[in-house]
Amino acid sequence: MSQNPFRSKRLQQTNRETAHDGGPTDDVIIEHAYTLFGSEAATAVALCGLDAWFDGEEEQFRRLAGIFRRLKN
Repeated sequence: MSQNPFRSKRLQQTNRETAHDGGPTDDVIIEHAYTLFGSEAATAVALCGLDAWFDGEEEQFRRLAGIFRRLKN
């Protein structure tokens, strides 16, 4: 499994909001993506989505695809 900040399964203390599964919310992921990658945030999330797809993690892929769509709009 890759070591990117968007796919962490552990609760991160820096997150102000968490989703029902204990992970970061989509808004927090988007905020972190912009902080880390600036104008390339959508590309970084897309690459994380591809990583999830190739790992066979369909649920994670769908979540990242939704985040990617939000970043592109």
